[in-house]
Amino acid sequence: MRRREGFGKSRELKTTSNLQIVIKEPEVLRDKVLITGFHGLGGIGHLTVRYIAETALKQNAGRRIGYIVSNIMPPFVEVLTDGTFGIPYELIETGDSILLLIRFQPTLEEQALLADELTKIAEREDMRAILLMGGIDISAFPDSDNAPLVYVANEIFKEDFLPTVKSWDLDAAPKGIFVTGGVALFLTYATHRNIPAAALFAPTEKGIINRQEALRLAKKVVSLFNLPVKLDELERELRAAQTVLRKMQEKLMREIEEEKVSEDVSQLFT
Repeated sequence: MRRREGFGKSRELKTTSNLQIVIKEPEVLRDKVLITGFHGLGGIGHLTVRYIAETALKQNAGRRIGYIVSNIMPPFVEVLTDGTFGIPYELIETGDSILLLIRFQPTLEEQALLADELTKIAEREDMRAILLMGGIDISAFPDSDNAPLVYVANEIFKEDFLPTVKSWDLDAAPKGIFVTGGVALFLTYATHRNIPAAALFAPTEKGIINRQEALRLAKKVVSLFNLPVKLDELERELRAAQTVLRKMQEKLMREIEEEKVSEDVSQLFT
C-alpha cells in the first residue's frame, strides 16, 4: 500500500520532555508570530484561534504544517467533514503567523510543557513573537456596555514589536487582575527566554460561551497582522444563529406567559 504524503516527511523538533512537536519544513517558523489560546473564560481564547484557523483552511489561505502529541494529551479527536478528524493540537500557517489550534483543553501539567517547549522552539527558530488569546471578566470594567479589547505585554514586546504594528489601538488591561493558566505560563516562559509576548483579551461574562466576543477578537488579530483571512461569512453565520436563538427565547417566554395566564384563569373554577 502506498503511503500518502502528509506529514510523512516532517521533522520532529527536539524537546527535553515527552512532548513531540512534528513540523513540516521547520524553516517556515522563522520570523513568524505564534498565536494560540486556551479554553478559558467565555471560551474566547480557543474560539478566536479556531475561527482564524478554520477560515484560513476553508479559504485556502492557510495550511496545516504540523502537530503536537504527548502521552498525557486529552484522549479525544474531533470528527470533521467527510469522516476526517482533528487531533488535540495542530499547527496551521497563515500569512506571517503560525496558529496553534488547541482543540481540547490540556491539563495544567501539559499546559506548562507546551509553554516551555514552544518558547524554546520560538527562541531557537527565531520566531518573531508570541501572542495569546483569552477572555477577561466584564466586571473588571466600570462601563460594561462599552468594555474594550485589552492587552498585557512584556517589555521586549512593547519596545521591539509594538512599534512595528501599524495600528495597535488596544487598551492596557485593568491593573490588579490576574492572568491564569496556559496564557500566564506562555507569558512567563517567553519573558524568561527574552521573546516578545503579549496576551489579548475580550470582555465576557462568566459561565457562557461568548462567540461574538471571540469573533471580535479574531477580527482584531486579522487586522493587526494583515492575515489573508476574510471573516465576513463567519460573522453572517453567527449573526443568523444569534437571531434564531433570540426568536426561540422569545417564543419560550411567550409560552411561559401564556401558561401563567391559563393557570390563573383555571384557579377561578377550582
